[in-house]
Amino acid sequence: MPRKVNSDLIRAADGANWRTNDNRRRHFLLLLIALALGVSFTNLAIGQRANLLHQQLAEGILPFHVQVVDNQQIYDGETITKIIKGKKRFPESNSHLRLKYRPGTLHMSSAEALQYCFVNATHYRNHIPDRTQSLVSVSDTYKLIYRNIPKSSSSSARHAMQDYLEGGDVRMKHDDMEDKVHNKGYSMISFVREPMSRFFSSYDEAFFRMGPWMGSGPIVDDKPRVRQAYLDNKYRVEKYPYLFKGFETIQDFRRLYCPREILATGRFLDCNLVPSIDDGNLAHRFEQFLRDYSGLDPFDIHLNLQISSLVFPTGEPLPMTTLYNSSEAEKGLQEVASERGVEIPDGDMTHGRKITRRFNVNKVSDATKRKICRILALDYCCLNIELPPLCREDEAGGDETVYCAMEKRDEESMEYALEPLVIQAWKDP
Repeated sequence: MPRKVNSDLIRAADGANWRTNDNRRRHFLLLLIALALGVSFTNLAIGQRANLLHQQLAEGILPFHVQVVDNQQIYDGETITKIIKGKKRFPESNSHLRLKYRPGTLHMSSAEALQYCFVNATHYRNHIPDRTQSLVSVSDTYKLIYRNIPKSSSSSARHAMQDYLEGGDVRMKHDDMEDKVHNKGYSMISFVREPMSRFFSSYDEAFFRMGPWMGSGPIVDDKPRVRQAYLDNKYRVEKYPYLFKGFETIQDFRRLYCPREILATGRFLDCNLVPSIDDGNLAHRFEQFLRDYSGLDPFDIHLNLQISSLVFPTGEPLPMTTLYNSSEAEKGLQEVASERGVEIPDGDMTHGRKITRRFNVNKVSDATKRKICRILALDYCCLNIELPPLCREDEAGGDETVYCAMEKRDEESMEYALEPLVIQAWKDP
């Protein structure tokens, strides 16, 4: 006999089904709305991108001058140079626009690039001496000023100024420096070095200068001022306790880089003439230092950026006439002298400290070298020096790649920039 079905149960089930279907319809409708909004925002972004490209096309910034890496436009150096020099218009945008490009690709000299450089003097305050004077060598006879940059052929240049160009070292007031260059016909020169190569040499020099052997011992027995300078500044390396761990005397240090047969002769300066025997001990200390070093608090002046010697305390660039490549220092100095009717014989520029590096650079990892590039980004950008291959995007990739930025000067935050368009590192350390 058929079972009688309760009508109330049927009505309840129908109501539940209706509510379930209604919820499904509501969810489906919300999904359609979200999808439509997503498509609209995407089209808006594409439209803005297309408008920018159309504008760049009209202004001569053609698409093939722009490469897209990690969804960001990378401009070629020729295009950036033309914009800087007013031969192309800066792209218009509703927001502050920064144009990204690779270091060393501008079609201009290091001295030209420097004049467009913006240095955030607050961010780099520990690199830039807060003084009203700078150390220079001056020849009034030949109206020439040489600006000293440590570890960039400075010894050779000062020798040439003194022995061939009737110059001498002075601490010159910045007002006098500008007056001589802008009003009295003086030229101002310096030498710049590939930043990573210089950093290796700078660290080597700084390590030696800040070792415990500078507090007492034969090196400083007759150099009270050197000893006092060490005592005044040794607190700067206390945050890196591993740097000098196990070292008490200079002999402890020498045993790690100088061959035994040379040490046995007692002619310790000869240690600087042969390759280091560092088995990785000193290189490991260097890598530990780079792991902890922010790039903003150098413990010795030799670790300062090169650009810090080429700007006033405000970050405004010095009035440099020419920046020569330190790898061709003799050629550059001979050129400077020849323009003034003076001859410097070949082979006479040997006054630099020709010493081999004490730690073994070959044992430094690529990851550490890439961090060095990031720390030195401002030097690479403002001096227009090409990156080493391992620091470029095809080798480094992602956030490890160093880029430069060109943008319009902000009147409030870039008060001391000289030009309406400025260049700087895309990302500061």
